[in-house]
Amino acid sequence: MHFDDRLATVLRSRAASEALARIQFRQLIDLLGTAPVEASGEAVDAAYGRITELSAQIPAPARARILGEPGMRLRNARLVAALASGSPDVARAAIDRAQLDENEWLDLAPALPLHARAMMRQRRDLGPAVEARMARLGIHDRALPPARPAEQASSASAEAPE
Repeated sequence: MHFDDRLATVLRSRAASEALARIQFRQLIDLLGTAPVEASGEAVDAAYGRITELSAQIPAPARARILGEPGMRLRNARLVAALASGSPDVARAAIDRAQLDENEWLDLAPALPLHARAMMRQRRDLGPAVEARMARLGIHDRALPPARPAEQASSASAEAPE
């Protein structure tokens, strides 16, 4: 399979410097990010293991920047879950960059750590079913309620006793 060949090629090389570690991290994210969620096997397991190893070498802000690069594709819910379980910087970047469908978000929400769920809640492209699931999980917006229109505000203040 073409995916496995590319993955095996990336896994064969060793990241001897931080620059090479960043390159390999980017390559693994790109390959796993576009792989089907059901992809499995030794190479896939090794790739997830290598991402964990590289994450220990690469500072979280640098990993977050890599995830935020133009063209970075995160369409694999398993990878998003793995990335979101790490540092808040990386979790934010992974949640923001993720391109998942409604069913994938529904499945992912309960699996995420609390800080990542709160970040997920801030996305504005989630469907009503995902919004409802987030509410059931106890994740709500912390924003102020919407402002009242000016005429309602002025009539309310005129009716208030002094």
